[in-house]
Amino acid sequence: MSVVGWQESSRAGVVAALGLISDPPLKIASGAPETFNAKAGAAEVLMVIFDGPENALLGYLKGGAGAAAGATLFALLAERSPALMRRVFRAGADEVLFLPLEPGDTARALLKVAEARRRREREGSGSVFSLASIVGGVGVSTLCVAAAFVLNYDFGKRVALVDLDLQEGGLGVFLAPQGDRTILPLARLDKKLNSIELEAALTKHASGVYLLAAPQRIEDSEMISDLTVAAVLDLMRQLFDFVLVDCGGHIDENAVTAWERSDEVIYVMDQSLGAARSAARFLELFARLGISGLEPRCVLNRVEARQPIDEARLEAALGRPLFGAIPLDRRTAERLQLYQHAGWESAGHGPLKRSVTDLVRRLAAGESLNGQRRGLITRLFGAMGAGA
Repeated sequence: MSVVGWQESSRAGVVAALGLISDPPLKIASGAPETFNAKAGAAEVLMVIFDGPENALLGYLKGGAGAAAGATLFALLAERSPALMRRVFRAGADEVLFLPLEPGDTARALLKVAEARRRREREGSGSVFSLASIVGGVGVSTLCVAAAFVLNYDFGKRVALVDLDLQEGGLGVFLAPQGDRTILPLARLDKKLNSIELEAALTKHASGVYLLAAPQRIEDSEMISDLTVAAVLDLMRQLFDFVLVDCGGHIDENAVTAWERSDEVIYVMDQSLGAARSAARFLELFARLGISGLEPRCVLNRVEARQPIDEARLEAALGRPLFGAIPLDRRTAERLQLYQHAGWESAGHGPLKRSVTDLVRRLAAGESLNGQRRGLITRLFGAMGAGA
């Protein structure tokens, strides 16, 4: 990080304020504009203090944007003037902070930068979507499987499901894994996970969707640690276009680890005020976890139009809009559970299919849902170096 300002005292004050921030860790250099151009090019973040002639500093911002290619440009202003903010943004600033720096606001802004950079570095790898709820019976597993089939059939993507509802093992109801292919052998490894070991634990369903199943015995679920979950998701991201994680209705270290590695977290709720209160508690907990750059999306499942508790009342109880609403479609849901992918394919274009397709399209708005996909074998060989 580079801090640029005309006055040594203002630079020292900013550096001191930044020194109070422990996350993200910062390595700070500072100097005056006329002597700092050469150093600015290596900075990931360039902070320009407006403590001198405005036109000169606006010019430096424009020049800094060229010299510090790839850097995020912050303008530090002593006055909260909308006109001045407009000028600095037009000069190339990406963000504005006000002096004296408030450590909390500054840390949040820097974490956004770090998260955006991390996501850019991850470009070309797959996306991880985690589905969760703290209320049972709202259809988390059904929605996971339906979304996987949409991504696989409608968009031709290579998809994997991870069952972190370890005691319930709900995804096995839909995809019926055979034998001992579960996550359990991966928890017993005493070395770094590689792609061959992961592939041996995956079950390929007849639909083409892959499943990393929960252990067959309930007591074995205790053997699955957050370290195993972290290694699995980091590697699966390299092998698949989309990884959908069923976090079930229990919040633990495994679920939090999955959320930390997710591009989207979807909270599933039903059509009741109790569900809205539970969702609000979940959102409050999620905020306290401080997972950078991520905010859960609330999705209402099994919606009945004639219910007195409508979407507007639920949104009022939540204090935020719902991201999506999935209508109750018992026929398709039953066919999905009884006949799996064959039931899904034969269900036509019913309300469940249409709404899940729309939800998937919106969730993956930043991802390519078109274009050619690589086969699993190609991805396995590509990931062997990273996973070995």
